[in-house]
Amino acid sequence: MYYFTYDPWIGKLLYLEDFYVIQAYRGLGIGAEMLKRLSQIAIRRQCNCMHFLVVIWNQASIDYYTRRGALDLSSEEGWHLFRFNREELMDMAGEE
Repeated sequence: MYYFTYDPWIGKLLYLEDFYVIQAYRGLGIGAEMLKRLSQIAIRRQCNCMHFLVVIWNQASIDYYTRRGALDLSSEEGWHLFRFNREELMDMAGEE
């Protein structure tokens, strides 16, 4: 699953929300083909980059993406991902 978004520093980007290859199908080039297709879509839609998250303990995925040239923004640029849950949103919105 992916969608397009905009970052004021980067411009238009493709955000890859979910990307998963079942264990039995890994090593067959399926992931590489999916990334190729997503990259083609991003280029055709004039995106400047693709963003995605990888859980910190999934070293195999981190290695997979970095071998393909992905930058780990948490170490490269010092970004941290934050989230407000519904309760915090309600508090900030002044609603109960």
